[in-house]
Amino acid sequence: MMRINPVTRILTLPTLARLGLLLVLVVAVFLAESFTSLMERALRYGGGSSDIFVLLMYQAPGIIDLALALGVLIALFFALLEARDRGELIILATSGVRWTRVLGFVLWFGFLGGCLSVFVSGFVVPVARYAERLAMTELRAEHVMEAIVSPGPRNARQTIKDMTFIATPPAHADQLRGQLFNFLLNPDKSWRAVQSQDWDVIGEAGQDTYEIRLNTTVAYESPGLWSPNEDPPFVSTFRVRNMGFTFEMDEILPVAEKAYRDNEQPVRFAAGVDPRLAEIFARALLVPMAALLAIVAVLMSGRGVLRFLTLPAAVILVFVFDVLGRTFLRDLVGVVPAGPLALGAVLVYLGPALAFVLAKGEAVMLPVRGKT
Repeated sequence: MMRINPVTRILTLPTLARLGLLLVLVVAVFLAESFTSLMERALRYGGGSSDIFVLLMYQAPGIIDLALALGVLIALFFALLEARDRGELIILATSGVRWTRVLGFVLWFGFLGGCLSVFVSGFVVPVARYAERLAMTELRAEHVMEAIVSPGPRNARQTIKDMTFIATPPAHADQLRGQLFNFLLNPDKSWRAVQSQDWDVIGEAGQDTYEIRLNTTVAYESPGLWSPNEDPPFVSTFRVRNMGFTFEMDEILPVAEKAYRDNEQPVRFAAGVDPRLAEIFARALLVPMAALLAIVAVLMSGRGVLRFLTLPAAVILVFVFDVLGRTFLRDLVGVVPAGPLALGAVLVYLGPALAFVLAKGEAVMLPVRGKT
């Protein structure tokens, strides 16, 4: 039976529990900020609570990718600090466990977090964007079909085959529908307007062909539009009964663009192919860097005020590297060869923190002097 590293045994569960709680809280806060706008978009097209929930879930991966590095930093910091303050690391040190085991655990945790960041930002986030766009288009299509097919009062405008239809609410409570006005402007500027107070839509949901039946209609036709410099054109007026207008539902429903857009395709891991690769690599490196900064913050958090300043300073440093690092790497892609650029990024992100830990890391297993 494989024995579990004692450092791994005492740090894994506390770190994972804190990381999971932090990610849930951050996702909840960001989703609460975007809830109102998503709800307005969904309700505009007749969506319900389930549609709003699905749209919110499609935005969650992008938030997780943003918060992963900070979550790793905070979770590891408090897990290490608690293990040291409770004497667990001291007991391990007296039993012969070297402090490098702590460094190894942190590096592995950061490496796995970096792999998770690549998976989320390179695969899950693009797929979620694509699914969100299709879901919103489908919601709009269902709303348009429901508005056309279902009986009841209307207060809407719809264009079908270059003809604009405007339905108004009924003037009296005993009327099922109000008036229907449609207008068609031809390329030669001649036009036709039709007004009906007795109309209906023939067809059931799911059919391909529908008909707008105008039972009592007043039509107006003119050979042109009126101009201030010309005499007004004549307008012909005539009444028609049982006039119909046939259309295909595909002609008016919004069609979802099934082709992937640039930011909706999973990233391709080939140099010089996908411009998003530099940003994904930079954010992935940020996770092991944050893990190392957690040890640095624990080593520098001694007594007094310094104990409360090290973690905020590490958080600020993560934010700075997140913004500047992605910017510099994106600008250097195509200028510096991929191999040296990746190696240089690893050294810049991980080198300073790793050097500090190698120089001072043994203190992570020792109690803070004078602390009660």
